[in-house]
Amino acid sequence: MNHHRLLTLANASMVAFLVVFCGALGMAYLREQSVSLGLTVFMHITLVISAALFKLAYVVRLIAQDKLGQQLV
Repeated sequence: MNHHRLLTLANASMVAFLVVFCGALGMAYLREQSVSLGLTVFMHITLVISAALFKLAYVVRLIAQDKLGQQLV
């Protein structure tokens, strides 16, 4: 796979998972009173999964940067 494309995909994935995490955070804690218990539990599970996927996307980003010879940040 092209390393530039991998870097772009990893960056886009990080943004997407951050948006999902923030949405789940809002539903799980800020709107907890107005949603069902099942949805609240699902949002808490989504928090863990989206955080893990964000970290995975960051590792992929680091790998792509390394292969491109860029400074790792």
